[in-house]
Amino acid sequence: MNKILIVFAFLLLSFSSYGQYKEQFRAMHGYEMGVDKGFFGINFTGEYFPLNYFSIAPSFTFFTPATGNARAFDLNARYYLTEKESQWYVTSGYGHYTRAFEFNPIGRESFNSLNLGGGGMIKFIDEIGINPEIRYQLGRNDLLFKVSIVYFVN
Repeated sequence: MNKILIVFAFLLLSFSSYGQYKEQFRAMHGYEMGVDKGFFGINFTGEYFPLNYFSIAPSFTFFTPATGNARAFDLNARYYLTEKESQWYVTSGYGHYTRAFEFNPIGRESFNSLNLGGGGMIKFIDEIGINPEIRYQLGRNDLLFKVSIVYFVN
């Protein structure tokens, strides 16, 4: 099983990418921090380009509060303003945040939000890069900072 995973990872990383063009995929693993709540989060994001320079990026984040748990789901659309090695974009979309409390009469709280922000893709090599992003969530009223490692799939 480990050999299959190693071969799959090698094939996945052996593809190269030169921009943000139709039918490309990207996978990201990152860390997210909210300014207001102050929770640290582990984020997983996928990105698909249905059109040139326009992508859809669903993401799921597990936050780590001191007690209870928190998670977020975001579905964002990104429009890329530049290409080459540094690719900058603006983003907007939908976000859903849920926090479950332990030993607290509140129990649970949920927020739907409109995400507005921007970020970039900075390539280190053809297959790997870094993705800094800043996003404000209207409805949750929180500013989020995210840094991810990007895997350019194709």
